[in-house]
Amino acid sequence: MPDPRGDGYVDEIPYTHGYHAAMNPRLMQWTVARAGFQPPEVHSACELGFGRGVSLAIHGSVGTARWQGTDFNPEHSRSALALCEGCEPQPKIYADSFAEYFARPDLPDFDFIALHAVWSWISPENRARLVAFIRQRLRPGGALYLSYNALPGWQPMLALREQLVDRAEAARQGGLPISAAIRQAIVELERLAPEHDVVLHSLKRRSASYLAHEFFNRDWHPMTPEAVADELAAAGVRRICPAEKQPSATFRSEYWLRDAAALDSATQQSVLSRFKILDWSGVTPEPLVLQEGWSSSAADAPETVVSVCNARQINRQLLALAERCAEPSVLACPATGGGLELGWVTLLFCSARQRGFEGPDAWADHAQQRLEALGQRPIDQGVVLEGGMMVRRFLREAAMRFAEQTLPRLRELQALD
Repeated sequence: MPDPRGDGYVDEIPYTHGYHAAMNPRLMQWTVARAGFQPPEVHSACELGFGRGVSLAIHGSVGTARWQGTDFNPEHSRSALALCEGCEPQPKIYADSFAEYFARPDLPDFDFIALHAVWSWISPENRARLVAFIRQRLRPGGALYLSYNALPGWQPMLALREQLVDRAEAARQGGLPISAAIRQAIVELERLAPEHDVVLHSLKRRSASYLAHEFFNRDWHPMTPEAVADELAAAGVRRICPAEKQPSATFRSEYWLRDAAALDSATQQSVLSRFKILDWSGVTPEPLVLQEGWSSSAADAPETVVSVCNARQINRQLLALAERCAEPSVLACPATGGGLELGWVTLLFCSARQRGFEGPDAWADHAQQRLEALGQRPIDQGVVLEGGMMVRRFLREAAMRFAEQTLPRLRELQALD
């Protein structure tokens, strides 16, 4: 039976192991300062609805802020705790509903509150609870990270989503588990609604975990940016800037400030001079914003040693997880206090190296074995690769690039030894 504390949110199938760099306080501060506003110093932070907890575990163990968060799904909480097992400090991780968590008498005020996509998947009543929580717990000058499904970008999907939900529910009434019911609904609609074949074909390539949480909650409320701002006005926050480099028509992620203070040009340059930026040719285009004080000369500083030890501990857990499922794509990075998006295949190369395999050929062999064992195919420039020789050539070339380019940078940033 679904947990009634979730107010209609899917809990029969866990969420994906995604990481969201925009929740890294250091990246938030740099982005807000570039937009011309004073970023907060972040000593205390909170993530609401953390899913599998990859972001929370990394930021709460490798960064400098004290983090906590809640997700009503106990499996999500167990997953988050497992990722940072052995780390000190750890984030405080709760399995409370929003109503339970917001009623806790021991909550501090926060400099940074983060919600990834949660806003779109909860009831109006829970959105009102969130607004009240932000009003009560976000410090003056504090920052909010919020991402949500946006209109009008999602408008064409509204009617199709209702059809998917109705057909999946009928299949579940017939005894199918949720993942099989979702797949059956997509296949049925692909046959009956050929005008949506491009969208439905793309959905078939997504994991059941993603589809269940994206489309099959009771509440699914894409909103215009204006409507979101209207609701958040009661929290006393102001939209400042996008949190991502290339905003999407269907999904927006944004930074908001309470009591936003604009910077004049001279002060802005002074604030920005505090940040050290590294170019990173990784999966995502975002630059790497290093933690304050991070440098090779600071390698023996106590806070740096702790950050490195915690990152290595979390990365061992992430690499073990990558051996079992195709979702993890990130490693904790002590230099940034956040995560580095690398892609699942690269994590398999890292795992092979950790297991004692030497050289690109051995790493490629190991990755191919794991892909075959998990029924996966690599994707090269949007094309799913079929055939053993094609996959083998792709993996060997990728392993060579990993050895020559990525691995030295990961060691330089102390994400790997």
